[in-house]
Amino acid sequence: MNFRGIKSLMDIFRKNAEMQLPSTTGYRVLASIVVLGIMIPCVAIVGIISYVMTEALIEVNNPGGAMLLEMHIMSAFSMIFGIMVIFSVLFFAADRDHLITLPIPAHHLLIAKFFYAYFAESIMEFMVLLAVFIGYSAAVYRNISAWAAINPVSIISALLGTFMVPLIPMIYCALFSLVLMSALKNIKNERIFYRMSTVFMLFFAGLFLYSLRGIGDIKIDNYVESLGSGENLFMRTLNVIFFPVVWLSEAVSQGSVKYLLLYLISNVLLLLLLFYVGKALYQGGLYAAASLGSSKKARISSKDLSFDSPFIACVKKEFKTLLRTRAFSANTVFINLIWPLATWLLFHMTYNKGNMFAFISMYKNTNPATHMMVSTIMISLAFIATALNCLASTAFTREGAHLSLVKYIPVKFSTQMYAKAYISFLFTYPALLITDIIICVYLDATVIRCIAYAVVMFFAHVISVFVGMYMDSLSPYVTWDDEYSALRGNLNAFFNMAVMMIASLILIMVSLVAYHIFIIPSVAYYLLMFVALGGVFVRLMYIMPKLIVKNMEKMS
Repeated sequence: MNFRGIKSLMDIFRKNAEMQLPSTTGYRVLASIVVLGIMIPCVAIVGIISYVMTEALIEVNNPGGAMLLEMHIMSAFSMIFGIMVIFSVLFFAADRDHLITLPIPAHHLLIAKFFYAYFAESIMEFMVLLAVFIGYSAAVYRNISAWAAINPVSIISALLGTFMVPLIPMIYCALFSLVLMSALKNIKNERIFYRMSTVFMLFFAGLFLYSLRGIGDIKIDNYVESLGSGENLFMRTLNVIFFPVVWLSEAVSQGSVKYLLLYLISNVLLLLLLFYVGKALYQGGLYAAASLGSSKKARISSKDLSFDSPFIACVKKEFKTLLRTRAFSANTVFINLIWPLATWLLFHMTYNKGNMFAFISMYKNTNPATHMMVSTIMISLAFIATALNCLASTAFTREGAHLSLVKYIPVKFSTQMYAKAYISFLFTYPALLITDIIICVYLDATVIRCIAYAVVMFFAHVISVFVGMYMDSLSPYVTWDDEYSALRGNLNAFFNMAVMMIASLILIMVSLVAYHIFIIPSVAYYLLMFVALGGVFVRLMYIMPKLIVKNMEKMS
């Protein structure tokens, strides 16, 4: 195998599929804020959770249980979110037709694309896994012995695991993609594969929820006890699916060379399996993908020729782009359904149990702390949900190579901008509104409070939309190879999320100060949030459209 050639291909893919950080002071400041203010604190929180859970499981003689659970969860998330990325990178990247004609063995191309996607998707997971191992080691050092924590084999196993745990699920995703694309040659229906991500998500979520049935009240203590006893269905199933992770856990917790070698050998064997399956199937899969793309026929109906106002025409164009492109529809449109669904599941399963029951009771008894907490959660949810779906922060990036049309089509810049903002509102705010109603129903909140929450969530949503659009208009990422790269490699989406998370943290700090220092009543806090968010909303609506239009004039 030509390792140097594969490394060169990986470098080419990385440069062509990721947005380079713009050389401006503002973007560099944002990058520093993201690393220092968000990524490092989030990783630290994961380490603390790992430490606390390990301490709890030490009491039941299963110190590695928390570490194993966290590695399994990371593996499951890698499969859920990696399946579509791997499929897109391997078969539907824009460079496919160029590379297939070069004198490069197809299986070499497969390995290069696989490892590019693996490293691009796993950087944050590496940081989280390192925090998991550090939290575990700290708990073992404090409660068991220093030697158990600093055993050389344990340290080597943890370092290798930091960079290798996501490898197994990504290999599974690549194998799925090769086999299913081979099958698509006969059935000519790629929709089956595009639904695999949803199938994986429903499987792991259903398995986790089903595992809660036998633990009594849904509390962390009960769940930890089920982990310690080895009777947790979720863990038992993932022990089979991600079997090498079990050996890694044993290598770290016991300092066992035998289990470390088993872990490494299993990874090598799975990579060899991918190599030989790719050698047999990848070339045919590329031709199958090409034939699927070429078999689509454009159909023009009288509806497509009808005249709409410029604004309606721009909205329809955005609407069709988002829904007809599977990467955009899954990651920007349907992702919004997570919030009402997750909220309903949370309250439905816990509203009459433990801490949730106590919280709801305090809210009904007009406890000011709970009222402030709910309003803060509502506003933060609107900020983060809007940024997470990337609808605003990829508003111009989605145009790709056709960005110049924004400047030259006979439609006002302001009309195009408001159409992009409206489509973000159309797909995001109704989901937020349903979430608001679900929460208010379970909390037995008054209609007035429900409307008040809806209004401040609207303010926060619009603020997030225009901040995201402004950031994307400054430096749109237009040289992406496929739609997943437009989302995954777009720094504007990442920075927009960072800004909204910081805004949420500031909001939380304000609520804590208002309650604990100034001791203001909940009604006064509602008014404060309404005036503050309303003022920012009005100011942004006056300034941001002008700035975005000015940036649009510079696009080419």
